[in-house]
Amino acid sequence: MVTLRKLSPLLVFLLIGACATPSPFPRPGCCSPSPEPAAISETLTGDALFAKTYAAHGGENLSALHDLNVSLDGRWKFLITRIQPLVTDHRYRVRSQERIEPSRGLYAAFYEGPAGTKRVFRNRERVRVWYDDVETTDPDVLASTALTADSFLLFSLGPLAPAAQIAATGTQPTYSYLEERRERGRSYHLIHRELQPGLGFSQHDELVLWIDAETFRTFRVEITLEGYRTTQGAHVDVTFEAFEQHSGVLLPVTFNERVRAPVAIHAHRWWVTGIDVNRGWQPSDLDSRPWSPIAEKSAKQRDVEGA
Repeated sequence: MVTLRKLSPLLVFLLIGACATPSPFPRPGCCSPSPEPAAISETLTGDALFAKTYAAHGGENLSALHDLNVSLDGRWKFLITRIQPLVTDHRYRVRSQERIEPSRGLYAAFYEGPAGTKRVFRNRERVRVWYDDVETTDPDVLASTALTADSFLLFSLGPLAPAAQIAATGTQPTYSYLEERRERGRSYHLIHRELQPGLGFSQHDELVLWIDAETFRTFRVEITLEGYRTTQGAHVDVTFEAFEQHSGVLLPVTFNERVRAPVAIHAHRWWVTGIDVNRGWQPSDLDSRPWSPIAEKSAKQRDVEGA
């Protein structure tokens, strides 16, 4: 767990001045009194709400999404890079080309930053990392990268990511209804489920979806981060600020990440600068350096005015 005792006096001073009050992770039994789902609607149980957000994001078309190819750009906040230098890896992870195959839980990335390049290959069995085309076996690098890779696969697909895992593993986890919350004049239903395995090398994590009460789009995901030693006990949320539809699937394209505990700070904002789907590449096209031509080509550029 990240504690203030492990940080320098200067950084502790900055954190005390800049951080909001940490938030407990929302889980069954921890939330403020809220109407039971039956009091809102007989159909709005946790599982029924997930079915509604799955449909709102085009889940019926998920099987037709063989591969997703995106380019990203973004900005890290200063404090998170000091608190979690290896997890953020911010001198490499600035701009990226990312490749996802939902059915296999596959995530690959080519990052560029002021320190050089970083390549990642992650599937359900293993993770590989290359810095400037030299592969590393450092256990801290592999563990922290597995955590960020699994997290970014989730962020990229929103509520369709856990649905893809369910389809692949045959498991049928239950979502629990937590409560209704209001933010900036809109209402959101919060639902919770266990993630087993968890993110990265963790055996267990937790996921909460914030579902818009009117549109049933997933507005925010909130996750625990038990998969790496310096993030254990922490949790973050990512808000989806804009969406685009591709091949009948609604995908988030603008993201805002906050650390909620053990300190509460803004961490990272990023956006999709290019996107295309269904090139037809295979895992072997990405499990190497460089990628094969069909995977290496930059994602089709999109309009990012105002990102």
